[in-house]
Amino acid sequence: ELETVKLTHPYGSSAEVYHFGAHVKSFHPAMDPKLDVLFMSKKSFLDGRQGIRRITNWTLASHENAKDKNSPSVAKFTMAASDSTRKMWPVEFELEYEVKLYGNQLETALRVHNTFKDPIEFHALLHNYLWVDDATNKGVQVSGLKGVEYYDKVAKVNATETREYINFANQTDNVYSNAPNTLHAVIKGVNAVDRTVTVQKAGFITNGNKKVETKTDAVVWNPWAERAKAMEDFAPEEYKNMVAVEPGRVSVKQALPAGQTYTLQETISVTTL
Repeated sequence: ELETVKLTHPYGSSAEVYHFGAHVKSFHPAMDPKLDVLFMSKKSFLDGRQGIRRITNWTLASHENAKDKNSPSVAKFTMAASDSTRKMWPVEFELEYEVKLYGNQLETALRVHNTFKDPIEFHALLHNYLWVDDATNKGVQVSGLKGVEYYDKVAKVNATETREYINFANQTDNVYSNAPNTLHAVIKGVNAVDRTVTVQKAGFITNGNKKVETKTDAVVWNPWAERAKAMEDFAPEEYKNMVAVEPGRVSVKQALPAGQTYTLQETISVTTL
């Protein structure tokens, strides 16, 4: 069993994070402590398929549970370039991943410190797989992307989103370029309450005291029935219980000058309808 860190909060919420990959395993909000906001397949491989940060144990740099309801519980993880990462990406870097737990809110931030002599370029994505009671029959609707240009990886075409609410009835894998910073997933409850999960994202580069905001993308994904059957790390029927709403920078590579830091951060909030 892989080692985890448990965060608890005075409001009654909790979260658990693997040391391996600094992967957030679960997030149970105070409004319904039995509900896990996040989805993780029973067949998941934590094997680096989702990027360089998921090939090793991270160092737990700090861990403190909140002493009062106004403060977050915090866990901070770090990793640096190693022989194994240099085989994949021959540069020097340091990564920091911070998880903050509030009552009905989870904040995460990935920081990339360029310790290399030259500028570096990379993709970054926060892989939010949200638990859905039933993704079929409009059981989940994603909003906030109308009018945004995207690349449909299934049909292999570029398009502009015309839907106010994105429903799921087949395989979906869309990369929305320069997406708005606030997205919503409205989820119909079956064994849990009807709820809205709001994802707020931001990206920026810091150089000393100077901070410059960067554009970020959003990925919306569900493998649906046929694709799910073909996936080794996904059970055939699990597509009904998830949708991915993922902030990041994947439409183009993010450039980062030497000595500077890139931050990709998000807040996942849960409210009842």
